[in-house]
Amino acid sequence: MLPPTTSLNEQIKKLVEENLEYSKEILKLNKKIYHDIVWKRIFFAIKLIIIITLIIFSVVYLPLILKNLLAPYQNLIQQFTNGQKIEDIKSLQKILNQKQIQEILNKIPKDN
Repeated sequence: MLPPTTSLNEQIKKLVEENLEYSKEILKLNKKIYHDIVWKRIFFAIKLIIIITLIIFSVVYLPLILKNLLAPYQNLIQQFTNGQKIEDIKSLQKILNQKQIQEILNKIPKDN
């Protein structure tokens, strides 16, 4: 077997160095991609937590808020419903017809 020539050794060495440079660039890009993926996952988790929190808040507190908003108008509404207590908008729609609802809305003072 013949020993490799110096030009062949130099070519191999040059190719190995180029390969090493390309590998370093690929490693840098992979690290950037990995960090992007991590941040996307973090922000997705934050968005998911916010959405779930808002849904829970609306399910728990929205009926209470609506009940407090309807309380001042309860007496006015009871005049048209023959004393039946109104718990929410749907029960009001079941009891009153459209004309009665319009009469109630006309009696409510409008802020100008």
